Amino acid sequence: MNNSRRLIHSAAEIVIGAVLLITVRLMDGDSIWLGMGGALIAVGAVQLFLGLRYRMDAEYRERTDTEATDERNQFIRSRAWVWASTGFVLIGGVMTIVFQILGRQELSTLCGTGVSLLVLLYWLSYLVLKKKY
Repeated sequence: MNNSRRLIHSAAEIVIGAVLLITVRLMDGDSIWLGMGGALIAVGAVQLFLGLRYRMDAEYRERTDTEATDERNQFIRSRAWVWASTGFVLIGGVMTIVFQILGRQELSTLCGTGVSLLVLLYWLSYLVLKKKY
């Protein structure tokens, strides 16, 4: 996504977050929606700041572009995703068993389903990438 689209996307996040906050406050809604609106505003503001910095600061733009295309950083990002997904599967599997022992069937099912979906996504991705490469 180019920088102009990112700036528009960030501004849209801020507007959507503000509309969500105002709507929830007027309707006396649930606090989870207030949190989501606030989070959208915060994420949009940070992304807008970074986008403007990218546009204005040539040194930051060069460093960011280099990090995005550098093979070492791509390898590190790939390994980080592997570690994160492996950790998710292990923690989810352990929590499935723990919740089952504690008699919390709904939480056990939720954890087990999350692990199963991630493993299914991995398997499908593997099949697609195996054909591609």
